[in-house]
Amino acid sequence: MSVSEESESEERINIMTLGNSEVGKTSFILKYTENSFQDIYLATVGIDFKVKNITLKEKQYKLFFYDTTGQEKYKSIALNIIKNAHGIILMYDINKKTSFESIPEWIKSAKDAKGENFPMILLGNKIDIENEREVTKEEGEALAKENNLDFYETSNKTGINIEEAGLAIVNKILEKRQRDTLDYSNTSSRSSQLRKDTRSLNEGESKKCCGS
Repeated sequence: MSVSEESESEERINIMTLGNSEVGKTSFILKYTENSFQDIYLATVGIDFKVKNITLKEKQYKLFFYDTTGQEKYKSIALNIIKNAHGIILMYDINKKTSFESIPEWIKSAKDAKGENFPMILLGNKIDIENEREVTKEEGEALAKENNLDFYETSNKTGINIEEAGLAIVNKILEKRQRDTLDYSNTSSRSSQLRKDTRSLNEGESKKCCGS
């Protein structure tokens, strides 16, 4: 198979990470896409991305993970990129209460840009530093339930729930695509039937008018 044929057979999925600075968005993407971990914090400037190819049910997908900075001065850039996203990973650091308290604002920004039923999941990261925990698992679960989000506690360092979280957001995106396709099909079918009914009604009225 040629490169062009292979690229044409792959379906693209854009996934964004949103959350405050230093919650582990960059490390999560590196762990999921390259199975690597960096112990030194390097701030993301603006927007970066990584790519991972996966196969689900014999179909190929090219995942683009967009790494966004949580710094306030770059927030407008991140929110602009949301418009092209197919799904969002919201992330906080379980050891920083302020990062958890910022999640509702990130959720609102995402919903304002993409609507209520947009695919999103919530991650409470850095559970390998359990002794510094400031946010309980129950608090994370409650926030996720309140916003109808899948929830995972993760560790980029140990890999706990990294694969599961990555697959979860992809599945939510694919489920939405399937629903949208079904809704479009049903709408088209109803529109077609309405046109047929309208034609039948007009033809009947025409026959009455002409004395048939």
